[in-house]
Amino acid sequence: MTEPLHAYVGRQAVFDRNLKVVGYELLYRNSEENRARFDDPDQATAATMLNAFVELGLEKLVGGELPVYINLPESFLLGRYPIPLPPERTIIEVLEDVPVTPELLDAVRLFRAHGFKIALDDFVLSDVTRPLLEHADIVKVDVLGLPQDEIEDQFDELRPSCRTLLAEKISTHDEMVFLHHIGFDLFQGHFLEMPVVTRGRRLPHNRVALIHLLTKLYDPKADLRAIEQMMSAEVGLTIRMLKLASSAALSRGAPIGTIGQAIARLGTQQVAALVMVIMLAGFDDKPFELARHALVRARMCEALARSSAMPPDQLFTAGLLSLLDAILDQPIADVLKQIPVTELIREALVGGRGSAGKIVEAARAQDRGDFDRVAATGISSQVVFVAWYEAIRWTDDLLSHM
Repeated sequence: MTEPLHAYVGRQAVFDRNLKVVGYELLYRNSEENRARFDDPDQATAATMLNAFVELGLEKLVGGELPVYINLPESFLLGRYPIPLPPERTIIEVLEDVPVTPELLDAVRLFRAHGFKIALDDFVLSDVTRPLLEHADIVKVDVLGLPQDEIEDQFDELRPSCRTLLAEKISTHDEMVFLHHIGFDLFQGHFLEMPVVTRGRRLPHNRVALIHLLTKLYDPKADLRAIEQMMSAEVGLTIRMLKLASSAALSRGAPIGTIGQAIARLGTQQVAALVMVIMLAGFDDKPFELARHALVRARMCEALARSSAMPPDQLFTAGLLSLLDAILDQPIADVLKQIPVTELIREALVGGRGSAGKIVEAARAQDRGDFDRVAATGISSQVVFVAWYEAIRWTDDLLSHM
């Protein structure tokens, strides 16, 4: 059974003719057991995308430049569900069991127009599948258990129409030598590398709140400030969105200072796609006490910033992120490597120096009942108490409406 607050992703390297890693295929995993076990391919795809691109981050999984291959079932390919993926880092694999229809060909053509590359998984050429070759950047040939003459026949038949041919499921040294000799461009399989499973801490969310938020995001008359407020109450989603908006894949790591900046960078459609993928992934956990504390701290920091002539929106974000170490079981400095926030927020959370650091420290200390530490920040204990009390009322009111 999957541990309820952990995210898993499998990855398997793709090698070129010089045995240099040139990409990774992302594989669904729901435990550290290196096998894919699922009943619903749509849910498995959603979980893989969410875990790889948001929960763990591509930089942690595969570094900052290499592309990733991801299998998409028919429902994703035909647009039933959104795909919040960066085109320049993503190679979409069209599975062999997806019917080749005019709708599929139109969808693949549109993906390529948006910057995605297309790979055909376990491809077998026939009159039905031939039209896909016009839109494919990579064709993957499953060589497992095939005799050499059959592999060579497939290679000769595909080479005139294919930009890049990838041999997959290579299991022996002799196979690798043969495939390299006849001219395959890319190689993948257990002989070269077994899939590697990566595990990370997963963030909580509230399904009811996500549904409510989704309706607002698709409302053409929606008020951006109201959306910001709703997202502020959904801590897990907010942190996911900040990571996605700040990822090198989407923004070259430009600093994010506020929730509004993240929404503006992604756009409401991309945020809505993220919400849909989270819901489709089937995570059923509810907000827990740490999330409530994060909201209280965020509101406290915002109030204290106003009384100190500091930017309240950035201090709100700092307060919201101040419990990430406890939520994710990672040092805050390591977490912030995945979220390139502004220098002010970084100093407030890690350095602890200056006015911003004192505000966050006062909020932490008040939240823990450490009144000596509150006094040590130099901020009036009465001012901190008033901010704390108002923050509790605001948080309880906000959550009651979600």
